[in-house]
Amino acid sequence: MAPTPKNKPAKKLGALEEAPEKLLQAVVVADSFNKRFRPLTLETPRATNTPVLEYTLEFLALGGVEEVFLYCYAHSEKIRSYIKSSKWSRESSPFEIHVIYSPSITSVGDVMRELDQSRLINDDFIFVSGDIVSNISLQTVLQEHKARRLVDKSCIMTTVLREVSPSHRSRPRGENAVFVMDSNRERIFHYEPLKQSPPTESVALPKDLVKANPKMSLQENLLDCCIDIISFEVPPLFTENFDWQHSRKDFLHGILMDELYGKTVYAHILKSGYAGRIQSLHTYDSIGRDITNRWTYPFCPDSNFLDGQSYKYSRGHMYKEADVILAQSAEIKENTIIGSGTKIEDGAIVFGSTIGRNCHIGQNVKLHSAIIWDNAVIGDNCTIGKAIIASGVHINSGCIVESGAIISYGVEVEKGSRILSSAKLTKASGGKESKNSRAKTITEYEDSEDDEEEQVETSMAGLYSWKNVSESDFSDMSDIDEDAVAKKRGHKRTNSESEIDGFPREAYNSLLGALKQNHSVDIMILELNGLRMSANAEFNDVRLATSSAVVSYMLTKITSNEAVSKIVDATIEKLLPLFNRMIFEVSDQAEILEFMQKELAGKERGGAIMQAIGMKLYNEDLCDNDGILTWWNDGNGPDGETPDMAKVREATTAFVKWVMQQDEDSDDEDEDYEEDDDDD
Repeated sequence: MAPTPKNKPAKKLGALEEAPEKLLQAVVVADSFNKRFRPLTLETPRATNTPVLEYTLEFLALGGVEEVFLYCYAHSEKIRSYIKSSKWSRESSPFEIHVIYSPSITSVGDVMRELDQSRLINDDFIFVSGDIVSNISLQTVLQEHKARRLVDKSCIMTTVLREVSPSHRSRPRGENAVFVMDSNRERIFHYEPLKQSPPTESVALPKDLVKANPKMSLQENLLDCCIDIISFEVPPLFTENFDWQHSRKDFLHGILMDELYGKTVYAHILKSGYAGRIQSLHTYDSIGRDITNRWTYPFCPDSNFLDGQSYKYSRGHMYKEADVILAQSAEIKENTIIGSGTKIEDGAIVFGSTIGRNCHIGQNVKLHSAIIWDNAVIGDNCTIGKAIIASGVHINSGCIVESGAIISYGVEVEKGSRILSSAKLTKASGGKESKNSRAKTITEYEDSEDDEEEQVETSMAGLYSWKNVSESDFSDMSDIDEDAVAKKRGHKRTNSESEIDGFPREAYNSLLGALKQNHSVDIMILELNGLRMSANAEFNDVRLATSSAVVSYMLTKITSNEAVSKIVDATIEKLLPLFNRMIFEVSDQAEILEFMQKELAGKERGGAIMQAIGMKLYNEDLCDNDGILTWWNDGNGPDGETPDMAKVREATTAFVKWVMQQDEDSDDEDEDYEEDDDDD
């Protein structure tokens, strides 16, 4: 700041004048300080079709951040070069960004100590890792923190948490913890990380804490989003405690345990929006799927963050750039991303996979939940599961890559190789000779004793009860088959999964109430989408809840056989926009018919209603020939039909036979058309 001229007195702020607001600053830590992404990170920072760091910077820009300090150690030159050539270094950038290289940082604690010494921070600031994916309102959290600081001068941090069950797929393995909070779930009294080996069996709380707060809430169902609003008083505390390394296990646990500090920490528990951190290969996959499913909107592939991106969204959560070449017989299924210049040959089947730019996918290749980066070549007749295939990889024909495998940059895999799920293949130094595949000039990365292993999460569920729930609380859900959700997940329901399994109940009640009160379908969609996002529910859960609510509503309205078609047609016509948002593939069509069949089992006029539903869905193009016949042939689940379900199905025989005839007629027409072409 320029000095005040001597010939003019310094201007004093008047009573009605405000001091200029300080810049909203954010500190981003680019390093994860673990080896969970090796061998990929031996050569380059983490990336997908869009670099992970882009999601973090977009989130900060949306939140009104004006200055960013990006701390990095590993691959610092690549990160600096990337930022320099990106939109974040242009005049149009919403914030000024400083890339700070420090060879001495090996932990979050080191970053905090450097912040303290540098004096770069002059007010409360946002602290995040460079692998955050979030669409929440950062300003809301910030305003809440500032208001709290005015009331509680001891408040030094507000952290963002999200309600998910301990077994939820977006929770990183080995990262469970118990938050002990006040009855309003705002102030955090105690933080206790849960160990896997030996497993944590109890949490010891200070007697004085229990005595002073008899109505504390113990929460294990909170996911740490790793988004913090931190007071400028925090970095000096790390300087005082040179052994503090981890922001949670050391700082948060220590500051709350020691009353001498006299500091308080609060939580902001998300009621809407999405937040998660890509801190392991497990969360890399799960958050990637959430992005594809648009739970992170507006941060989705078709947002086209980077210059030159041209992704377009199509039904079934499929994203495709320009200049993609698809063979006529290639089958591209839902939840798939394909970059420009990629060619997919005849007979290939791609499901739930991400494919980068300029890739070549050979004939009869099967990709299921695979992640393939730019310039990769997959030979004919290969099968690849949930594996990561890095840029420049060449997999020759006839190979099998099992789920869990990682093939790093530039590796070539010989014809007919089988890559096991535990394999981590790389050309970089630091590996050992590969023994489980015939892969050329490859070493297999071996975890060292210093690696921070991903462990199976431990859970405290069962040590205490979250809340007392009576059967009457679920009386309105009598029409829902509650085991259907558990069967879809392949296990029995547990108390710790109440957050997930609670979605069908809430959605059912919300939708049934909206139908009875004649709300607009737009309001129904809004409420249902909000419930789905907050619970991270799958679309099969949405179809289950919708089927149950729709059938329940119809049963209250139908009073005679003559009224069946009238009520069914009117209800489905009203809900067409809703059905269009949950039915994407043939399997979805069969599933929703199955759910409705189960709901109508044992009900008066159940068969007549089922036939009317099938006809209406067919006439509205919500179900086609394949969907109807899939349900008829094998859409009744692994346990088969109950006698009541069989009665419902038998009542639709005439309709299904008609559909079969339509299907046969369509095939005949196609054959006739082909014969005409041949004659020509």
